[in-house]
Amino acid sequence: MLAIAAHRDDVEQTCGGTLLRMAARGLHTAILDLTKGEAGTRGSAEARAREAAEAAHLLGVGWRQALDLPDGAVENTLENRLKIVRILRLLRPRVVILPYWQARHPDHSATATLGYEACFLSGLTKVEDGLPPHRPFKIVYASLYADVRPSFMWTLRLSCRNALPR
Repeated sequence: MLAIAAHRDDVEQTCGGTLLRMAARGLHTAILDLTKGEAGTRGSAEARAREAAEAAHLLGVGWRQALDLPDGAVENTLENRLKIVRILRLLRPRVVILPYWQARHPDHSATATLGYEACFLSGLTKVEDGLPPHRPFKIVYASLYADVRPSFMWTLRLSCRNALPR
């Protein structure tokens, strides 16, 4: 399972509990942050990197990286889609979690479209990057601010204390 988000800390706020639950069930989980948080109002990119690493550890996430897209200016370009394609082909997730496409922050809505289109491109054999094609089986969306009725929910029955990796 791979969660893709615009900023470090977006995943923790939208689907961190899902990743924690999936890791507790023994599934491989990963996070791809598209930016490094250099434009954030709270802390530096370096501080956000340390926080992201600690959060990944607490959530039992086995892989987390940040791309170099500009914070506050994420755009749906072919170059950016191909950066995500490379990660999709490396990790080969069965499920991808994207931010809901209606969002307050333009980076979040851009990430939804960018991630969706990258998932499609990743399955095309003629998009060559030296890795075999892979298209995720399912894309799901997580929302923080949009007023939407969820189509399903995973419940976390373990206490967070018992679900943390030791």
